[in-house]
Amino acid sequence: MLRENNIYNLDNGHRSMHIKELSDRRYMMSRHNLWEMILFVVVSIYAYAIGDLNLFELASEPLRQILGYPPPAYLVSIALAVYFFSAVSLTLTAMVRGGQPEQKWNQIGYRSAFYFFYAFSGSISTNFLAVLIVGLVLYGLDQCHICIYNKRMIDLEK
Repeated sequence: MLRENNIYNLDNGHRSMHIKELSDRRYMMSRHNLWEMILFVVVSIYAYAIGDLNLFELASEPLRQILGYPPPAYLVSIALAVYFFSAVSLTLTAMVRGGQPEQKWNQIGYRSAFYFFYAFSGSISTNFLAVLIVGLVLYGLDQCHICIYNKRMIDLEK
């Protein structure tokens, strides 16, 4: 963030190039988040298509004995709720502090993993909508964070 605030120390030619570079970087942050959301929707469509799948029943008997019983759906739902509220609180805290949004591909893995957990417990069809809504709300909140950050940086450049 310090680098973005030092644009006033540049002459006009370098300053306009620096502003263009910063604008491109902010555009890429927004585009990255939208690509993640599209991939999450694709994973969600696939999860919806295999809604009646029970991964535990597909496993061989020795593997089932090693793994033990699958988690009940209500425990996966509790984990989903904890993940949702912790992600919301971290994002809102970063928004209030004015921090730069983090762009990591691991978020799609975290959000899509709940489809796997529900598929392992055999309840993906009944809990599909909860995972989809949580994922889309979190991606929307991330996009709001990016927009607010971009607006703040544009105001600093003026």
